[in-house]
Amino acid sequence: MKVCREGGGDEWFQEEVGWKLRSEDKARFWENVWVGNANLKTLFPRLYSPSLNQGQKVEEVGVWEESTWRWTLRWRCGRFEWEIPMEIELGMHIFRATVIKDKKDAQV
Repeated sequence: MKVCREGGGDEWFQEEVGWKLRSEDKARFWENVWVGNANLKTLFPRLYSPSLNQGQKVEEVGVWEESTWRWTLRWRCGRFEWEIPMEIELGMHIFRATVIKDKKDAQV
């Protein structure tokens, strides 16, 4: 049923498989599973809503500074005080990912 999910929409297959992140050129930051076992949109719905990075690939949510990857999350408005722990948790979650420069992403 997971493979042939009825009424799954246009990108149902990509939502069901994960990504082995390398150069972050294909996986969508919020919508695809590329770190952990669920997509960030599901894990952090309160942060997804005001994110300006919706629909962007992982490569568009960070920059290489020499040989170090730096995340550049952008928001529609400032964080409320009660959202700060969620943002810290998101940061700890995405810092677990290993980004490899100059290699293509692969679905797994």
